[in-house]
Amino acid sequence: MFEKHKAKRAEHKYEADLQAWQSEHDELTAVLQAATTHQGDASSDLMLKAGESVFASVSNVSLVEDRRGQGHYAGVSQGVSIPIGSLGGRSVRYRVGASRGHYVQGDLHPEGVDTGTLVITNQRVVFVGSKKTIECAFAKLVSVNIESGDIYLSVSNRQKVTRVHYGERLDGWMHLRMTLAMAIARGDADQFAAQIQQQLAEFDGKRPVHP
Repeated sequence: MFEKHKAKRAEHKYEADLQAWQSEHDELTAVLQAATTHQGDASSDLMLKAGESVFASVSNVSLVEDRRGQGHYAGVSQGVSIPIGSLGGRSVRYRVGASRGHYVQGDLHPEGVDTGTLVITNQRVVFVGSKKTIECAFAKLVSVNIESGDIYLSVSNRQKVTRVHYGERLDGWMHLRMTLAMAIARGDADQFAAQIQQQLAEFDGKRPVHP
């Protein structure tokens, strides 16, 4: 009984490992083909420019911006309270005084301000949302950072960094697709394809073995 249970667990693990391996293998193969042919896809979310094609698209992403929380007034109040009579049996007093202090701004915190689709082409990265559209052209790109489910894009003509959240499980995929698009834009696609070809050859040797 125990041996049957052990064998069943091993079979389930093998099937899960094989599925994960096949998924990654298929992605590397697709990237290799795109890098070799320099051909991407059309887009229903974005009007493409001449010679432009899509190499990655992710829906239901969030545009994240820093928002300032509620502030408050910090200070002290001094003065004198003077009785001026009564009204309805209650004493009425008039206060003469002054307040000294300052207004303290609230802390900055990241907040999702729009939901939409992130499109990566061989010319730019574009967030297409329900409220706004933000374009980050490769020609003006200063830096790209992919970290913990977010992509940060800094361009020379915009002071604020564009941050889009897509989810941590896509970090590896996002890095691969972004590198592909930029390699094609720079004219380095052949070198990139050679790297992917080598990676695929090594990956073939890691195919899960049936128990």
